[in-house]
Amino acid sequence: MDIKKYITAAADQGHITNGTLEATAEFLHEADARFEEAIATRYRKVKGKLRPDGTIDPKTISGTYTTELINGKTVHRPLIDLVQQGGGMYGIALLGYTYIMEKLGIRFYSYGGTSAGAINATFLAAIPNSIYEQESVFFKSPDRLATKSELLTHIILNRNFSTFMERGGIVGRLQRFLFRKLGTLSIYGVLGLFALIFIALLAVVYSAFGLIFSLSQGLSGTELRLYDFVIGSLNVFAVAILFYVFFIRVLGGKFGLNTGNAFYGWCDGLLQLLNVTRTEELTKRMGETKFNEKAANEAPRLVLIASNLTHNRIVKFPERAVDYWSTPSEVKPAAYLRATMSLPFIFEVFIPELSHYRESHPGNRVRKEARFVDGGMLSNFPIREFHRTDGKLPRFPTFGVLLSRLPDGEEEGRTLRSTTLFGFVISFLKTFRYFYDKDFVDSNDEIALRVVTADTRAFNWLDFWMDTPTKKALFLQGVDAALRQLEKFDWDEYYQIRGAELQAVQKMRA
Repeated sequence: MDIKKYITAAADQGHITNGTLEATAEFLHEADARFEEAIATRYRKVKGKLRPDGTIDPKTISGTYTTELINGKTVHRPLIDLVQQGGGMYGIALLGYTYIMEKLGIRFYSYGGTSAGAINATFLAAIPNSIYEQESVFFKSPDRLATKSELLTHIILNRNFSTFMERGGIVGRLQRFLFRKLGTLSIYGVLGLFALIFIALLAVVYSAFGLIFSLSQGLSGTELRLYDFVIGSLNVFAVAILFYVFFIRVLGGKFGLNTGNAFYGWCDGLLQLLNVTRTEELTKRMGETKFNEKAANEAPRLVLIASNLTHNRIVKFPERAVDYWSTPSEVKPAAYLRATMSLPFIFEVFIPELSHYRESHPGNRVRKEARFVDGGMLSNFPIREFHRTDGKLPRFPTFGVLLSRLPDGEEEGRTLRSTTLFGFVISFLKTFRYFYDKDFVDSNDEIALRVVTADTRAFNWLDFWMDTPTKKALFLQGVDAALRQLEKFDWDEYYQIRGAELQAVQKMRA
């Protein structure tokens, strides 16, 4: 893979703007400076794990390594599995995290993710490993080798994500106002806006029926009361119908403000330039990473989570693509990303179609129609998918990156007595959304060693109009998260904990 040719082709096809390599280099230099300052002051354990060439000692991270040929010399790189949480524009922080990991020589074997996490996971899996053996185009030093994350950072920096918000007109402007102000408007403010719309509709209908009433003459008292009752009831029904029609007109038959076609085309175009036009090619690309062990390697996995509203289930793509397309090996990977990122009401629901095949052969067909929305509705952090339950110790760890903390009512100081009705409803919804992930995280004490949270509290996850300085600040939060991860994790400590857990389980079963 020639990195410069890829960037040029992506720019020519409109997938990225013509941002300069120098601008991205400045961005990455700031991340490097942040890293160097941190290991010299706050994260001294990280500095102690580094080798003279600036990469991390593989033995501190993993029990397994892969090899790369650098300047004619074979080097060992530690392997991990990586799971990334979804979170809209928060996903830029994931790039800061993976950039530091790759810069230090850590390589990823299997990937899991939802929404933004799924997007980053898929592209990291799709970019060929040969990139690691090339000189970086963003640094003038010949000793600086390229990483997948720096290429993705260049793409993200030079993409206007508001183009995915395709809706125009009054609705489009209202959408932009609400999304950009989400960080400053309370939920009560949003509800108040919809209440005003409802009141306006009520006023229109009431005025119309009031005009009819005023034109009625000669009615008795009983008739007037009956007429008033009928008209009042019709008012309520008419407003409800108008409100329903209003939202159907705005959202359309697929219940979304935006079609999602621009996003799908963007992902598909970038993947095609990587020669990944179907699932089979993505699987082969992931297979480039090999274990050091002589025993047969376990195949790498890609787990992208989507929510199937039709059949009320979590779906793991590409693993369960066979349920929805007759020839899953030929499905475009962009289809999985379109499914996992379908934020309810913001984007139209995703429905499997024949157009998602690389080529439409007579034998290809859709096996089951379903409507998909954002996987985060059911599982936004699928780290449980990579936890060994076969009675064997892990060959390497699974690291996880959260973009927002999983809710914890006890830490927030809430009690049943102090919860308001609105808080009760929100907690009710959060329980359904987070229980699948929290059940696993809360049941495994050792997971604290492997999971870190990027601090995104100062940012707006729906700000698709985000400017470059804000993107940079988010990216640097990911850098900080990677430092915290490397500071607290030690492979030997983790391996001993897992060994003790395994022995305890075996004793219970004996």
